[in-house]
Amino acid sequence: MTRRNFWKYLTRAHRWAGLILGAQILLWFASGFFMSFFDIDTVRGRHIAEKTNWSLSSEGIIPLEIAMTLYEGELLGATLISVAGDPAYALIGDNGTQLINARNGAAWAPVSEATVRRAAQHYYKGESKLSHIQKLDTAPIEYRGTLPVWQVEFEDRDRTRLYLSADTAELKAVRTRLWRVFDFMWMLHIMDYKSRDNINTWWLKLFSGAALLFALSGIALVMHRTWLIPKRKAHSGTV
Repeated sequence: MTRRNFWKYLTRAHRWAGLILGAQILLWFASGFFMSFFDIDTVRGRHIAEKTNWSLSSEGIIPLEIAMTLYEGELLGATLISVAGDPAYALIGDNGTQLINARNGAAWAPVSEATVRRAAQHYYKGESKLSHIQKLDTAPIEYRGTLPVWQVEFEDRDRTRLYLSADTAELKAVRTRLWRVFDFMWMLHIMDYKSRDNINTWWLKLFSGAALLFALSGIALVMHRTWLIPKRKAHSGTV
């Protein structure tokens, strides 16, 4: 291949690459521009709901030493926690974490809907009413935590949804209208159209590499047309 043909084919490849990459580059710029306007705490909904501590009294609970003997396996640690205001022992060992009712030593039952409702209203900072509550065994796209989980919706402009643990009523996630739009933009930005949390997708690697080659070829073409071609013409015109 001659040098002239090389630059000819490079120009052609650069143009086609520009057409193919243009749409994705535009999405990268647009999504990045949108996300730069919002504080991450606002996106996560901490202005509308936040995990807060419950008051906990040790009155009427069984001693920790007794609770520790109830663990099925090798115990590594134990702590007293509050489950929506009710005391429980979290026993941690080689069989995972087991919850024990701190009042009677019984295995901790999954929290009831009434407890979840009380916990959600405790975490929620707004003034809107709770509109819907349900226990989910299959996670929607906006929730990526452990299952099962309680989903609690409120009647506010942000279309707030809280996700609470089915075991402890602990606040796991806050989702608002802004979070959903931000998450969609994040999906476009990292090109993970399934889980939306993988920044190492092949799509992203492919288009990022192609965009880099597009930029490098553009620089090479600019240098070729700006310096090399004029020098050749000047050299050929001399006697």
